Amino acid sequence: MMAAPDILDAPAGRKAALVEAALIWNALFLNDVRIAFRPEATPVISVVIVSRGARHLLAWTLAKLAGHQAFAGPAFEVILVDNASDAETRALFGRIDGARIRLNPENAGFGPACNQGAAEARGRYVLFLNPDIDLMPGALAALVRTFAESDEIGIVGGRLVFPGGILQEAGAGFQDDPQLTHPAGRGGLDPFAPEASYVRDAGYVSGALLMIEARLFTDLGGFDDRFAPAYFEDTDLCARCQQAGRRVVYQPRALAIHVESGTSVRRADVEALLDRNRVRFRERHGPWLFGQGPRRTGFGPRDDAPFALRVLYVDDRAPHQDLGAGLPRANTIVNAMADLGYAVTVCSVYGEREEPATTYRDLSDRIEVIEPCGREGFRRLVTERAGVYDVLWVSRPPHIRMVCEVLADLGLTPREVGRARVVFDSESLYALREFVVDALKGRPAPGPALARATALELRTIAAADRVVCVSPADARLLRRAGVADPVVLGHVQAPHPNPPGFAARSGFVFIGSLAREGEPNIDSLDWFFGQAWDALRALLPEAHVTIIGAVAPSIAERLTRPGVTVLGRLDEIGPVLDAARVALAPTRFAAGLPHKVLETVARGLPSVITPVLAGQMGWPDGTGYRVHDWHDPRGFAETLAHLHADAAAWTQVQRAGLAQVGREEDPEAYRAVLRRLCEAPTFP
Repeated sequence: MMAAPDILDAPAGRKAALVEAALIWNALFLNDVRIAFRPEATPVISVVIVSRGARHLLAWTLAKLAGHQAFAGPAFEVILVDNASDAETRALFGRIDGARIRLNPENAGFGPACNQGAAEARGRYVLFLNPDIDLMPGALAALVRTFAESDEIGIVGGRLVFPGGILQEAGAGFQDDPQLTHPAGRGGLDPFAPEASYVRDAGYVSGALLMIEARLFTDLGGFDDRFAPAYFEDTDLCARCQQAGRRVVYQPRALAIHVESGTSVRRADVEALLDRNRVRFRERHGPWLFGQGPRRTGFGPRDDAPFALRVLYVDDRAPHQDLGAGLPRANTIVNAMADLGYAVTVCSVYGEREEPATTYRDLSDRIEVIEPCGREGFRRLVTERAGVYDVLWVSRPPHIRMVCEVLADLGLTPREVGRARVVFDSESLYALREFVVDALKGRPAPGPALARATALELRTIAAADRVVCVSPADARLLRRAGVADPVVLGHVQAPHPNPPGFAARSGFVFIGSLAREGEPNIDSLDWFFGQAWDALRALLPEAHVTIIGAVAPSIAERLTRPGVTVLGRLDEIGPVLDAARVALAPTRFAAGLPHKVLETVARGLPSVITPVLAGQMGWPDGTGYRVHDWHDPRGFAETLAHLHADAAAWTQVQRAGLAQVGREEDPEAYRAVLRRLCEAPTFP
């Protein structure tokens, strides 16, 4: 869980940065230390820094930048162009190794000095970096990686944060008003605000942290001297980049602390230059900026993508592959949407706020995640973002009911939120699942109660333009209940191209979230260890089970015993699956499509599962898994032991499963279904 970050007020944050910079400067001289950059024969990046005075901040920037060569990032060189700094600042240059330093006898201005540095660049990309910047780890790699997404990308900028943690800029855009330029999110207290945390196109990015292809910079003629000595040359370059058919992109993973105005003269002189160059910029670009429809302002309710299909996706929480309970499938859906170019906002109804690195661990960096939300948060969201979204996609019957109730209270219909399409995803039929749970606990609900609960659940679901379910079995149930033409959208999984064989593996593995009591995964393990574990150990005395998945401490303690290892959540489960010989899924009640079964089969790891999961999968016994009823605990244990011991049977099950996955799991067909759901015309 992540609480809101601690924020210093701007003056205190700036003072702390300046104090640190002064300490670094003095330490260099007191301790006779040099700032050394490793020579690179073929740098990927040429970092161009223009300095003028402010020796403490320059030392701070260079010392921090030198540390980036210790990270596993792209190779870079440093080119420093000094615009006639004072003697104290130039004294620092004698303590710098491995950088090329060009000394101008007088102040040439920011843009012309940048052009001088870029003329000497050997890297494929040029990074213009202000001398009051502290790059966060991985920023250089994130900038370079963004260019690989599309040949259309010409300039990439990063997320700038004031010292002390206040958001300074998350890209920027234009408005037809006296200010003209508008840094996105400036002054927002949370630097990890949802609007600042996803990749998007921008009108421009700040020259304090601006990367451009070296060839494109030359083709555009570099920074325009008419804006010298400073201001608007970066904005002008971004405008000319877009006019040349290339995109300007904001990359939030390129984080940096920016002191801002660390080397500027008096504020009155700054304002005079801003006013002069704003007029020059508008004279040059005004017709292009405001004569062609909506502009990308780059912040707020997905207004960065006026021409993209904008999707509001509502689910339990930010969906991840390692959480289970239908969230791996949701992860696949929203990532596929992002790959299709949709502007996706994930509205997390429940759960706790995660660290940003955790939130985006397996989500596209073009997805906006709002969490946690709850009923009132959803109400605020649809009120503040009225008319924004083209598609409203709501997953799970409880959330569908909540959404419909909130919208009814506001006097809205789902179509007024999803202007072009409303998709309700049953994900799993809760009424049926709850009936099975009650039956297992010895308190089965009467048939009429089940019928009423099912009818209520389906009536809400059927109000959508499209109804989605996870399996052919669920589609048949929906049709019988009167839902017309439900669309099956399960998981998509590529088969492992070369999985380890029988002899290279040993032991058993269980995958699933174990975070809350009462969930199917916990029930299944309680049954397994209470009914089948002793029988398995009698057959295989050295039997060992590894348990993977988010787990509550009390549950981990209950499950831990000789022969059992509870690993908890792992960022990468592949090595564990490749080491195990048999997966077990003793599920007694569930709904939807069991992602964990599909994942193990696709990985080349045979499973032993119960009939309820086999019915959801729809594949015959022996196709990636063996089936045995949980009502027969000893028989379940014998099936596990046999599959673990019999190489021929194991290999046959593995190969049949991989072949089935290859036939059914087609990513292109999956994307085509998504496009039909979100884009195809609807008719009354």
